[in-house]
Amino acid sequence: MRIMIVKNKILCFLTLFILIPTNNVSGQSVEYYEELLEAFLANVSQWEQPTDSRRFFSLCNETAKPIDHGQYDFIIVGAGVAGSVLANRLTESGKCKVLVLEAGQYENDFTDVPGFATYLVNSDFNWGYKTIPQKTSCLGMKNQQCNYPRGKAVGGSSVINFMIYVRGNKEDFERWGHRNPGWDYKSVLPYFRKTENSILDFEDPGYHGHGGPVSVETARYRPSITKIFLESAQQRGREILDYNGRDQSGYSRFQIMTKNGTRCSASKAYIQPAKNRPNLEILDHILGTKILIRDKKAYGVEFTRNCRKYRATASKEVIVSGGVVNSPQILMLSGIGPRDQLERLGIPVVEDLPVGEDFHDHVIFPALLFSTNITNEPELSTGEYISQYLNGHGLLTVVISLTAVGFESPKMILSNPRSEYAFLSAYTDQAAPFYLNFMQVTQQNYDAITQPLAGKYFWSIIPVLLHPRSTGTIKLKTRDPLDYPLLDSNLYSARYGDDMKEMLKIIKDIFDISRTPAFRSINSTYVSEPLPACTDYKFLSDDYWMCALKQLSYPVLHGVSTCKMGPKDDRTAVVDNKLKVYGIKGLRVADASVIPFPLSCHPTPAVYMVGEKASDLIRQEHGDL
Repeated sequence: MRIMIVKNKILCFLTLFILIPTNNVSGQSVEYYEELLEAFLANVSQWEQPTDSRRFFSLCNETAKPIDHGQYDFIIVGAGVAGSVLANRLTESGKCKVLVLEAGQYENDFTDVPGFATYLVNSDFNWGYKTIPQKTSCLGMKNQQCNYPRGKAVGGSSVINFMIYVRGNKEDFERWGHRNPGWDYKSVLPYFRKTENSILDFEDPGYHGHGGPVSVETARYRPSITKIFLESAQQRGREILDYNGRDQSGYSRFQIMTKNGTRCSASKAYIQPAKNRPNLEILDHILGTKILIRDKKAYGVEFTRNCRKYRATASKEVIVSGGVVNSPQILMLSGIGPRDQLERLGIPVVEDLPVGEDFHDHVIFPALLFSTNITNEPELSTGEYISQYLNGHGLLTVVISLTAVGFESPKMILSNPRSEYAFLSAYTDQAAPFYLNFMQVTQQNYDAITQPLAGKYFWSIIPVLLHPRSTGTIKLKTRDPLDYPLLDSNLYSARYGDDMKEMLKIIKDIFDISRTPAFRSINSTYVSEPLPACTDYKFLSDDYWMCALKQLSYPVLHGVSTCKMGPKDDRTAVVDNKLKVYGIKGLRVADASVIPFPLSCHPTPAVYMVGEKASDLIRQEHGDL
């Protein structure tokens, strides 16, 4: 059996309902991981994508008086990336008592394997969110909805994401810090370095850390075609560089948050070293339902666990670290949000703030697949792939064969890049889980882009639009905390047609790349069939691509800005530069939701930085903690 199963077996590969403790990879065997696969196979039919939280939580008696769970100095709602950092840093001295509330479970050996990441969407490590049906993107996905996986685990989305380490451009942080003092590049670079333990093949001196908790290494899967991608870049006059170093615009092998080819999550980096501290309590499998506020001051959190309602109080602060979806949800449920929305749902308004009204995400178009004449790239057995993984290399040490990347700026003047080119190569059956399972592309669209490639080794560049102008929203569906919020990514919204025009230029540039001598040497050819919804347009014309972009463009799960940071005169801001929620004392937000606009990054490294900086801001305010 191949490790990447053909499309008619996709859903039979992916669900884990038994908890298997994380162990040292070096102590495991090929047979052990094959048994993990069998466990997934045995349980797959039991998993259905949830539409609310009722599979995980219940409120048996909503009118019951909450059970007192005690008093703490700090309560952290969410043990995702930033929440894990805060849990560690705020308990280092032993002087403060901290409670962490997390909806998910602990990771295991299956989640540790990078190559299994696309499969984890079909497990309870994923909240199972989807956008509402879209009008200008995701039309070629099931029900015209964008699948929006978010990690429900100790470690948050770092347990299920693709682990790509891209911090963002210096210009991003200069813009961020312009109206938010303390968030400029000079101020945040030390925090990036503090989080990182760099084990890269090449790095610019002074830009990386070497003793931090998060392991970062160069992608350990190195098919020969990756060299062709980098040669093509040089033929186009692009520089090979460290994109997290002095300059970002250029090309490189990917930097990935793995250790010896194994996932390095926020849980491993920050929770595991701290979890036995007597002043740290972590409750998993709980749902935070409300922030308790009295006289415009947060003093605790109400939560549910095992059908019972609890409350815990905080003498110093409540810190919300639920992420780009869950943080705005609990704020709005607590009366902090847009007045008209809260009043419509009958939620008493505590503070009128634009929570959830500025939802940004990057945009990808993953439908540019080129055939090659490569025949010597081996397809191995399950056991052989696992054996490579256990030895710290091979296909399973990366996600969907992502090995290299380019960052393109206007005229390549080493300024802030406008687009990212993520490079991958595979056989079509190896890529099927990403398209059919992860993105939930319809079978007809999947067949159109892959059937002409059957049996061939292909390469692809997935373009990422890094600074789109379109914005979406996150709103409450009801006042019931068990109902999922309504996500609207709203890509290519009518007001900002420039996003689509920019993506069209990127598509043409990728075709130029395919015609470089490096790619001509392997007979690169675009052989996909027209998408079913776009057959009325001349194939490969601008009108065709405009249609195709609406079908298969997708928000790449880099959501930010739903609890936006900004100065008080910014009508779209929810928190200030100290991460404090406007109008409410004792309440901060620390996660991706505070990032004020899309960065030239994959957000996880920036969220680690937010967590580290938040820890220092809190310690500065409350004295030496």
